[in-house]
Amino acid sequence: MHKLGVITTLLGLILSIVGLAVGFGKMLNGSENAEVWISLIPLGFVGLFIGVTLTQLSNKQ
Repeated sequence: MHKLGVITTLLGLILSIVGLAVGFGKMLNGSENAEVWISLIPLGFVGLFIGVTLTQLSNKQ
């Protein structure tokens, strides 16, 4: 469960960073699909939260 938590944390971090960088870049250029990239940010935060929770739960056992 610890390995799954670490992987989920990393994926959440990657989703948040990519969503921020690409989304705001496309927004500044006036692209119409910037919302799609910006919507990855909350998914990344959820992934971070689940990953940290799984990692902490595995340490308790």
